[in-house]
Amino acid sequence: MTKEGHAVALLSGELTIDQRIAVLERFRKGAERVLITTNVCARGIDVEQVTVVVNFDLPVDMKGRADCETYLHRIGRTGRFGKSGIAVNMVDGNRSLAVLKQIEEHFGRPIQKLDAEDMEALEKIQQ
Repeated sequence: MTKEGHAVALLSGELTIDQRIAVLERFRKGAERVLITTNVCARGIDVEQVTVVVNFDLPVDMKGRADCETYLHRIGRTGRFGKSGIAVNMVDGNRSLAVLKQIEEHFGRPIQKLDAEDMEALEKIQQ
């Protein structure tokens, strides 16, 4: 993403506490507009300007089942403070589709499928 000209920050458990704080401060101030993170950022982080959360991998527990609590905390990073937001889940095969179905069943809500090749549908999201 950096090669494409995006200001990107990385936040993971491999960073020290001070490094994590510095990354979050830069992100809050807008120095980086994209924050790529691990589950270290799933809980307790409130950044008002977050409007999109992308789950590259859906969270699973040690037994490979959907970790619905972590999922809820991840997607809860967006749409806060009275603002709208969207969560996008990357599903690339039967295993991740099964995890997605477990999440839908757990919350009793369908998750809308979006075809990444359908430009019209993608544009509607931005509106």
